[in-house]
Amino acid sequence: MSLITVNNSSNFHYTWLQRCAGNIIRYGCTTRPKHIAIVMDGNRRFAREHNFERSRGHTLGADKLFDVCQWCYDLGITELSVYAFSLENLKRSQDEIDTLMSIARLKLSEIEKSLEKIHEQQICIRIIGNLDLLPDDIRQSSYYLMNETDQYKNFILNVCFYYTSRNEITNIIKDLIEGYQKDLINISDIDDDLIMQSLIVSTSHTGHLPDIFLRTSGELRLSDFMLLQCRFSMWIFADVYWPAFNIWHLYWIILQYEMKSKTLINIQNQCKDILKENQIMNEEKTQRIKTYLDWLEQQRTERLKL
Repeated sequence: MSLITVNNSSNFHYTWLQRCAGNIIRYGCTTRPKHIAIVMDGNRRFAREHNFERSRGHTLGADKLFDVCQWCYDLGITELSVYAFSLENLKRSQDEIDTLMSIARLKLSEIEKSLEKIHEQQICIRIIGNLDLLPDDIRQSSYYLMNETDQYKNFILNVCFYYTSRNEITNIIKDLIEGYQKDLINISDIDDDLIMQSLIVSTSHTGHLPDIFLRTSGELRLSDFMLLQCRFSMWIFADVYWPAFNIWHLYWIILQYEMKSKTLINIQNQCKDILKENQIMNEEKTQRIKTYLDWLEQQRTERLKL
């Protein structure tokens, strides 16, 4: 049974070999990733190679996302962040942008129809980015889904729309200035730790930054996606188009992380220790930061409202 029921995914099932391998990974890996960030690249090239319409490539890519959500959930991975639409995509033709928005509209509608199952599985859905650029109906659907699922943390899906990391950092600076002007924080409160906590994805329920940065299609680019969040992640560039990505690719990626995670975690902990040496925390500062972050999350939610 699929995590989020779309199309024919209610008939989702594993072969006995996939299930066996999945159980070995879920229960045998000592350092299974908690959070994966994905640049879902290659929809158009996949369509071109198979003589499909470009729109079908994007539709197949959207369907693949739901499969990957299911695989991650079953493997015990608790958070998935995906790059659905970059601000750079605005340079594409209006026809393609309209196609992408139509697909987003359809998939959000299908997710709304699966709300009963989403509540049952306690799945949190977060739409992230410059959401004021979204069409009104998509923005309204996004707000509804986020409001309905905000309390859950069993599995978190972060979908980035009209997003780039540079734009996110720019907005963080603006929010910090506004927070200071409202006397929510002091200038001395602003440090690396507060900036990291202010990042959109790191304010999710888990607060766990991505363990793995994955880009499909074989392109060796970061595409301005979650650059700060992924500074300690393992970066993997899979030579497969997103619609063709399958569960064996995911198994291989998790095993790669299992082999290299000890080094990554040691480096991360060393950097955290260095930063903590320069931090001065007291009860007043802790309360100010908490108040600011609560205000920031509320502001982001309010921006979704029409």
